[in-house]
Amino acid sequence: MNQTTPPNRPAFDAERTRRTVTEALLDARNRVGGPKIILEDHDRTTLTYDRLILAASVLGRKIATFTQPGEYVGFLLPNSVGASVTFFALQFTHRVPAMLNFTAGANTLNAACGLAGVKTILTSRKFVEAGKFEDLIARIGAGRRVVYLEDLREGLSTLDKLSGAGFSKILKHIPRPSPDAAATILFTSGAEGAPKAVSLSHANLVANAEQIRAHIALDLNWVFFSPLPIFHCFGLTGGLLLPLLTGMRTFQYPSPLHHKLIPQLVKDSKANVLLATDTFLAQYA
Repeated sequence: MNQTTPPNRPAFDAERTRRTVTEALLDARNRVGGPKIILEDHDRTTLTYDRLILAASVLGRKIATFTQPGEYVGFLLPNSVGASVTFFALQFTHRVPAMLNFTAGANTLNAACGLAGVKTILTSRKFVEAGKFEDLIARIGAGRRVVYLEDLREGLSTLDKLSGAGFSKILKHIPRPSPDAAATILFTSGAEGAPKAVSLSHANLVANAEQIRAHIALDLNWVFFSPLPIFHCFGLTGGLLLPLLTGMRTFQYPSPLHHKLIPQLVKDSKANVLLATDTFLAQYA
């Protein structure tokens, strides 16, 4: 029997996994168009591909002034447009986000930061105040630099913005790390002792998206709704990277625990795909 590949369900091509996350994002932008809105969050902030790439370029250049290429940078942020921009800002400048689980407690996070050699932690003052994480930040920030995104944005000069804008224009020509280089670090929960660090390469992350594309006929008009945190693999690969690297819009929500709010937001955002665990899905229903 003759088998054909359905529309938007390309046959898996291992060669397509031999790319960095940055290359995969730029390819997706080129396929569906820079003006397409692909990000939204609970503040109803939206970004197109072009605006995401511009914002990440400006922020990445700023972060590069106090970090080193290949450095593992602590990432303590909830799902949001700002977190998405920060993740790609680090990718664009060859820094490696170490995704910290802010629900894990100070001892576990200190162990995780020590394991990855984290010297700098990026977070948000609004997030810290809303979550009452001041004590957590004080404990994990001892001996480390804690940088608030609000301060970085306020400190951007006209030159910073122009430099970042220029960087975004030449991004595809910037030398890339190997597809086998580390793109991010995820940590186990520490439930069985000290947390373990799991280093994922660019090829790992891109391959996940390509494998899903090969098994599910994705519709580029779909909207993903992801309340699963991006410090876990499902929230990161399924909720953020899969839609962005394939050309679909994703709505980033900061917590899966808001059982009464999420069903209405799914409706309001016209989402076609909701990412959840069995337990959370039962509570939403």
